[in-house]
Amino acid sequence: MLYRIFVGAILMVLIAACAETHNHEHDNKSDSHNHESETEQGAHLSFSKDYLARFDTEFATAKTGIIESKIELPGSVQLDSDQVAHISPRFPAKIKQVYAKIGDTVKAGDNLALAESSETLARFNLISLIDGTIINRHIAQGEHLQPDDTAFVVANLKQVWVDITIYPHLLDQIKLGQQVIIKKLNSKIESKANIGYIAPVVDSDTRSGLARVFLNNQNGLWKPGSFVSASIVSDATPVNIAIPNSAIIEIDKQPHVFIQHENEWEATPIKLGLRGNTKSEVLSGLNQDQTYVSRGAFLLKAQLEKSEFESGHNH
Repeated sequence: MLYRIFVGAILMVLIAACAETHNHEHDNKSDSHNHESETEQGAHLSFSKDYLARFDTEFATAKTGIIESKIELPGSVQLDSDQVAHISPRFPAKIKQVYAKIGDTVKAGDNLALAESSETLARFNLISLIDGTIINRHIAQGEHLQPDDTAFVVANLKQVWVDITIYPHLLDQIKLGQQVIIKKLNSKIESKANIGYIAPVVDSDTRSGLARVFLNNQNGLWKPGSFVSASIVSDATPVNIAIPNSAIIEIDKQPHVFIQHENEWEATPIKLGLRGNTKSEVLSGLNQDQTYVSRGAFLLKAQLEKSEFESGHNH
């Protein structure tokens, strides 16, 4: 609702400004801010770039680019199983003292607990096998443990896995080495990685596949067990002219962009080629190095429609 109000306010300002200037254009033809004019080819809009920038309108120069097609898939952060250690007593033992708790950061060789052999009464320490963080503790002082009992679980959280679910119809499009952007849900945090593993079999129930990326987690932002989204670049093609999709408007069911001619902005029909998630290829209608409206074109379109409507009524 706030967005609609904001856009409406902008349109009212633009329309009011154009109307005022139109009423005085014969008195002041040197006005460089905004006015509307008509030629044999149709309606043009005159706005200075500085004026349009006040409404968060952005501009760009037509140039080469890359059209990317992306696939959005769900994923989850997992422990790197190569960086997890389960600490158990070597013999049946009674725990005499516990030194470590969940959340402690430990080094390989650190003493975690003191145990006493149930057979020889010899005492020995349970030690960490790796550097990491204690994520589970299953012992208490006085408890008896067997060699197959896990006393502590230590994990190195500086690298984690992200397991990505591949829907059945997309299995053939996911390849080793493809770039992936991992995003935390409901957050702006993201990280780039590459697919390092694809499971050779699919899930027997869902028929979905699994892809895995190995994610640097030195900053600790990626919590094992949390859900994420994965944006996989499935195709990347270089093209002569690529423009953001936000620049493209539709007039009479044809794609157009607003191209600058001095202070005039002309809605120009274009022919599109490849279309990506964020950018599209322009085959004709826009030339290299021409300046165009890359964001906020819908505001100019609204003003163009208004001027054409008024022109029709005047005639």
